[in-house]
Amino acid sequence: MKVRYVQRVRRDDGRTDLYFRKGEVRRGPLKSADGTFELEAEVQAILAEMNQALAAAEPMVGTVGGALKKYNRSSEFITLERSTQRDYQYKINELSADCGDVLLDHVTYDWLKALQDAWAPRGHKITNDLMQVLKNALKPYLANGMVKGHPFAAINKLQPPANKGEAHPAWTDAEVEAAIDIALETNQPGLARAIALGRWGGFRRGGICRIPLHARIVGETEDGISHRRLFWTTPKRGVQCDKPEDERLAGLVERTPNRALSIAYNKYGQPWKERALNQAFDRLIARMALAGRGRPDLDIHGLRHARGMELAHAGASEFQIMAQLEHATPYTARIYIRQANRAKGADDAQTLIDNRNRQRMARKAP
Repeated sequence: MKVRYVQRVRRDDGRTDLYFRKGEVRRGPLKSADGTFELEAEVQAILAEMNQALAAAEPMVGTVGGALKKYNRSSEFITLERSTQRDYQYKINELSADCGDVLLDHVTYDWLKALQDAWAPRGHKITNDLMQVLKNALKPYLANGMVKGHPFAAINKLQPPANKGEAHPAWTDAEVEAAIDIALETNQPGLARAIALGRWGGFRRGGICRIPLHARIVGETEDGISHRRLFWTTPKRGVQCDKPEDERLAGLVERTPNRALSIAYNKYGQPWKERALNQAFDRLIARMALAGRGRPDLDIHGLRHARGMELAHAGASEFQIMAQLEHATPYTARIYIRQANRAKGADDAQTLIDNRNRQRMARKAP
């Protein structure tokens, strides 16, 4: 008789020990002999103990914990992008541990504000993210009146510190060139492609990891001229990507080998995992900073910001920036345009000063 969840470990002296293995649960060695009814009964007893512990930990209906558990089984949750699901699940687990036993009718403005104040030392982003996940989970109970009033409406987002610098500083062209040089020198052409996809394609980290080779298609202009395009649906928000491929991106892809079904790939010739790509960028940026070829506070998302700023400086409209960067709303496009206009304003102001100084010097000349 073969019993499920039993692992057999062969010892050097020839005997075999039996262990119970299911998920994170480890028990053993088991007392019963292999292939016997007694072994099956021993395993069933362990399973019953696990189910009892699970039932004891089950959050009660009418509590925050119950709402959180129902949320991560909802259609709203399961239709999120996988990386977002994982991130939200960490926060659901944390919220369940912190306030899962709180009754829904105890969710008030004062209670939420106390939570926000307790989370605030950890930073504005994690605080706002936790509050957003909690709000998502309690949305049905706000609608049916189990949570009284509208306590979230009066809770403002926590703002970053006034002295906090730019979250994702845009890369300079020299930094991009240095990063690509180092990636190629260290025999990492797939990393060089990842840099190019971020800088000249404007893709987010998830897009860099997933965009397939077949997204590079040959299209035609209105004049019937063939050209390379990127045609794909982004994983983050499901926005259609349909744009000409930047010549600089095309050039790098053409001079580096295809080793995976994705455009970018790791050193093993496999598509990047997001966490592994972050780690590769951390090592690359540290190496650039050590060589004096880049700032230590750069990150992968700053490549996308550099693309956005380039588009804004070139005079692209909100709609054109949205189309290039696959934005779902014009909000971020407006930020790029505002930053570009500010830089242009500073340049124009300096030109006025330079002209005035030249005129003064000319009047003083004999």
